[in-house]
Amino acid sequence: MGESIAFLQFHLEALFRQSPLVQLIVFTVNGLIFFAIGMAFLRVFNRRPTPSAWTPVGPYFSAVSVIFALFLAFHASDIWSNKNQAERAYADAGSAIHQLYDLSSPEELNLPEVRNALRTYVHFVFRDEWRKSRNRSPSDRATNAFHDLQLQVLQANRTVPAPIAAQLNKLFNDIARSRAEQLWIGGNPIETTSWLAVWLLGLLTHLSVAAVHFDKPKAGAVALALVALATVVAFWSLGIVDDPYRFSDELNPGNWLPGS
Repeated sequence: MGESIAFLQFHLEALFRQSPLVQLIVFTVNGLIFFAIGMAFLRVFNRRPTPSAWTPVGPYFSAVSVIFALFLAFHASDIWSNKNQAERAYADAGSAIHQLYDLSSPEELNLPEVRNALRTYVHFVFRDEWRKSRNRSPSDRATNAFHDLQLQVLQANRTVPAPIAAQLNKLFNDIARSRAEQLWIGGNPIETTSWLAVWLLGLLTHLSVAAVHFDKPKAGAVALALVALATVVAFWSLGIVDDPYRFSDELNPGNWLPGS
């Protein structure tokens, strides 16, 4: 079971790294499969001597669809929360780095060692963690640069007044926290089992729509087509934001530090 989940997670992550167009095609194919399964299910019972005897009452459909809607809503909430958290961590890191860079400039505290260490840190974070691993794992070079920056900040604290030292420490801690948050988000994607549950409930919703149309196949085809379309849109809108670092290779280090 564990190997199957790992296999599914690998392919889901590969899918969510694709362009929106590719994902739309994949989810459209999935919607067509759902539609075909629903129609096949409908046809099996429609061909029985008395299909109306097998047809559940209309409100039965909501019993399954509401469960699907709830799971989809919770799943979407997790995905968007993850995305918002990643964006906030990126903005917080950029703000802290800008402030530390300006504070250590010749016009203010004149701390060239801190500035150089900060440049090195930003360079390796973007090159190794954002662009290569997409924040899925820490980089040794970025970690070493981080420790060197920490050392330079500690040394600078010995030569500046206590209030300034407190400000330097706060900015460094903001940088450290943001990096840890980015690595945690990148290394802990949305649970594969959550996607699997939503997918299976989506399929069951199609079957429940087919069930209430056993005696009306043409109306059932229309209803299944609409549900399949809605499912495609829902899955696609979540798939394109499931990986918050999908476009990390397009980010410009200059957003954090001029000239990086």
